[in-house]
Amino acid sequence: MSAWSSLDPRATDAWADFIASGGEAGAAAAAADAERFQARLHRPGWVHMYPPPVLHKAAAEEVAEVGVRLAELVTAFPRRVFGDDLGAWAAYLGIPAEDADLMAQALRHPRTGRAATAVMRPDLVVTDDGLKLVELNVSTPMGGLSTLAPYTAATLDSAFGRFLAGRGLTPGGPATSRIWLDMLAGLVRVPADRPLRVFEAIANPADIDSGRRFFVDMIRSGGYEISCGLIADLELTDEGVFFEGERIDAVVTMYTWHETKNHVPPALTRRLMELDRALKVDFIGAPATALYDNKANLALFSEPEFEALLTEEERALVRAHVPPTFRLRADTLDRAVAGREQLICKPASAYGGKDMAFGFASDDAAWRALMAERLADPRERYVLQRRLRPAVVVLPGANPSGREMVLAPLVFGGRYAGTFLRQAPPRPESTINASSGAEAAAVLTFAE
Repeated sequence: MSAWSSLDPRATDAWADFIASGGEAGAAAAAADAERFQARLHRPGWVHMYPPPVLHKAAAEEVAEVGVRLAELVTAFPRRVFGDDLGAWAAYLGIPAEDADLMAQALRHPRTGRAATAVMRPDLVVTDDGLKLVELNVSTPMGGLSTLAPYTAATLDSAFGRFLAGRGLTPGGPATSRIWLDMLAGLVRVPADRPLRVFEAIANPADIDSGRRFFVDMIRSGGYEISCGLIADLELTDEGVFFEGERIDAVVTMYTWHETKNHVPPALTRRLMELDRALKVDFIGAPATALYDNKANLALFSEPEFEALLTEEERALVRAHVPPTFRLRADTLDRAVAGREQLICKPASAYGGKDMAFGFASDDAAWRALMAERLADPRERYVLQRRLRPAVVVLPGANPSGREMVLAPLVFGGRYAGTFLRQAPPRPESTINASSGAEAAAVLTFAE
């Protein structure tokens, strides 16, 4: 276990001096600062990393470059493999025909398909062998968006942030909100006579997201108006979309395909797509993102028959950053069982580390039974991926000091928009997700 080499030594030195500057009371002062920091960022169920992580410029740029390159490759490669045959792509992913038809309709039409890859986030696990891609998230309700800007503001307003400023050091990051708003502006038609009205749509009535306050404030900062509610509460007419008597210009779906399946009738989605094509509303999000937001896409890079479609540079990128992945199918069941100790099994369309299974934590009989059960699951498809062993690094102020980490660069409209960091103490069955107790942060750098 060693100090994380990506950390800017000016920040780690400043933290040590910040603690020392208070003498015996230094630790108590830091604890009080941490408490204020958490209170400013309060979200139920979330813990935020303190002191804030400041990376040196080269390390932060490497994360951004690798993340953008992988996002571009993973989203382009399926179309390169299958051409415009979306049915063949969906069949490879194992998507049921009725779902595949809805996704393909959204992608085929220039209007409803234009936002398919507008919001992406590759999740890169930090290992001793470099950054490893465990999944590419492609959906509008992107985790991290509601963290980066508030986290940066809280850092600057903290006692430690002011201590850094006294040394002429200003931590910050990309203008995440501005880049997201630029992406939105490229997807919508703004009325000539009034501000654009956005509807932030959720699918699950039980969904309570304390990050929504940030989203509302961000939309208003762009000069737009916003309403929030259930997608089912919209009034869909031949003249357009309405909510509580107000005309809605853009519907942004803050739910994934996984949630769509559980809470949104296909007829409602189809009607919104029809209204988009009729230029009555801008419908942004699910289901256009769903074919891209599927973990089975990573299996394409492990299929030898597709390797020739990659350039040598792309092959090097895959070898360096994409762990071997394959689909759970009848013809791979024996492989899944035989490789138990080195494999993780994941739902292809779920998120947040849900329903992950670690082979080493089962015996042969239990693992075989689980694989058979998942193979027969009519609602979900599964992938198996070589288990990664995250690097355990020392972080200043952490207790215990050793941590495992995921770096998740946000990519909006093809532009890098900052990196979402999650870290947690080592756990044998680690998912390093906020939903399982990981601490969240924005990756910061010092302005030169």
